[in-house]
Amino acid sequence: MAKFINKKEQVYDFKLTTYGRRMLSVGSLKPTYYAFYDDNVIYDSLYAGEGASEPQKDIHYRIKSETPYVESLTLFESVEDTINSKTSIVDFFNLNDMEEKKNTRKDVFRFDAAIGDAFLDGDINVAPAWKVVALQGLIISSNVKDLTNNINIPQIDIDSYYTKKIERDTFNYNPSNIRETVNKTSKFVDNRVVRLNQTEPLFYIEELNTQTLMENFEIEVFEVLSNPDGGEALKRKYFKREIPQIKNGIMLSPNKKQTAVSELTTDSVEYYFDVLVDSNVDQQLACKGAEIFNRQTYYIDFDFECEAEEEQSLFFDIYGTIVEPEICQS
Repeated sequence: MAKFINKKEQVYDFKLTTYGRRMLSVGSLKPTYYAFYDDNVIYDSLYAGEGASEPQKDIHYRIKSETPYVESLTLFESVEDTINSKTSIVDFFNLNDMEEKKNTRKDVFRFDAAIGDAFLDGDINVAPAWKVVALQGLIISSNVKDLTNNINIPQIDIDSYYTKKIERDTFNYNPSNIRETVNKTSKFVDNRVVRLNQTEPLFYIEELNTQTLMENFEIEVFEVLSNPDGGEALKRKYFKREIPQIKNGIMLSPNKKQTAVSELTTDSVEYYFDVLVDSNVDQQLACKGAEIFNRQTYYIDFDFECEAEEEQSLFFDIYGTIVEPEICQS
């Protein structure tokens, strides 16, 4: 049971979650990031139904001296539910196959109102916001939160279509990317192949009214599983293709290495998807989509230049019929 903090004896309250305690017990707890929250602070009593706004000095005194605060909460379900949710025998020393890494607990998503970052030199009347543009694919719906799991994470539902088409086998002399050469089967006896036509999702995402840094985004992938009670459970997938070059401050290899495709398991993202970001995306496809939106004054800014390409394919016969002597003529 949570208790009220004694402000005369305690300045702040620090607690590890159950997952953090387990990582600490095996010597693998390495905190890297932190965040601040103010969801338990009412800055103006007008928003609490008092009917009138407070003077600034009264607000400061109320928050610092008159508001009681509860100790940190790290568990949001009973011990019985925690034990019954285990699907396998727990191996406390197998860090590579920890169930907590795959099946995240509900309390992980409770802290979803961290204080964000704002652009101090910008307009003070605007708040940080998202700009999401579908360059390929279709946004069919959106919501400010996950209503099924009651999580304050904005939801964007998209549609992407993959179709199979039977056609005659032809050789592509000028493919724009490697996918155009591997998206079909071998030739059948009737000189036909089955080709996979892909409309892969391609999105332009920008965080507005905040500082533009080199790495403003983190990508997490979850598999949505259905519970017997009709709810949903999230199973985390990990990016395992890239092998870290530096570990614990020590460079392991001078060059980047990748895990072989044959060694990837169903726990890795790359087993299901190829996730490309920034300059690694299909630039020709991205520029084509940006051109449509920019004409509608929906400005899109890439990290690479979109140049107009002339649609022409030149093929030269190196075994031509005209032969020029290599000896200089007098």
